[in-house]
Formats: sequence, structure tokens, C-alpha cells
Amino acid sequence: MKKTAIIMALLLSSQLNAQHVLDKLQGMMNTEPSVEINLGPAMLGLLSGMTSEEKDVSNIMKNLTEISVRVYNLEDEDFKGDLNQIKSFINSTAVEMKALGMEQLAAIREEDSTVYIMAEMADNTMKGLSVMSLDDDSELVVIKIGGQIMLKDLAGLMGRFDVDLNDIEIK
Repeated sequence: MKKTAIIMALLLSSQLNAQHVLDKLQGMMNTEPSVEINLGPAMLGLLSGMTSEEKDVSNIMKNLTEISVRVYNLEDEDFKGDLNQIKSFINSTAVEMKALGMEQLAAIREEDSTVYIMAEMADNTMKGLSVMSLDDDSELVVIKIGGQIMLKDLAGLMGRFDVDLNDIEIK
């Protein structure tokens, strides 16, 4: 499950002000993320050229405008946040995304896991992909990918990284 969440994480949308969402989350967490990745168009363009031998990766990256990833270790002694507030934030953010027209691709609502995968769709492409994953009350992963994501390229990439989506309930 963690491998799937982290890989999917490497995949929140432009309709919501992503920086506002991440800032609000940061305020609730009361700790710095253990992993923080911020890639804009220039860096993604550079990386796309560097991965030209990896066709699946290059095809996805050349059309992206941003990738933001935050991973919070909730078992860290520095974590002073409220888990119930964080779960409520994740659920309300997913509801807000749906109200803005995003499609909920997957949702896992179990006692020890809360995961939402949301997509901003247009024709046969994704304009943005967001993942929010709270796993075992021990790790929170939030990912936003902006730009054009071709579904055929995404499927190839998931196959290449051996991502198992069998445990995800597709809505």
C-alpha cells in the first residue's frame, strides 16, 4: 500500500490554489515535511530532456508544468498536529475538489487509511492530478501534478514502475 501511495503521489489540481492548500496543511502539521519536492516548468523541461532514453517518463514529463510533493512523518517526535483535524482537512479538500468539477478517480476510507486520487479532466487528458494519502496514521503524502497528462502515457508509466492498483476502489 505504501509503495502504491508514494508512486501515485509522484503523480492537487490547478483549480484549487495548490499553494494555499499546502500552506494551510503546513499550519496544521506544526512540523516540517520529511520530503518536499517543488518542480516547475523549467526544471521539468530539463528533466524531460535528460530522461529521453526512458520514453514513458519523458512523454509524461514534457507536458507537465509542476510537481509538488510533501511527505510528513506523523510518528516523528516533532509532530504536534491533530490527526482528526488532518483527516477532516483531507476529506473536506476532496469534497471541495469534486465541487469544482474534478473527478474522484479513487477513494480509500478505512480505519487506518484515507486516500483520495482526484483528476482535472479535459477530453482524453488530465490537466492535473492530486493525491492525498494518510496511511496508518503514520505518514501523510500530498502530491500535486499540473499540466497535460495523457492517460496512455500514465498507464505505461504505472506498468513500468509495477504499481499495483488492485487495492484501490475506483469510483
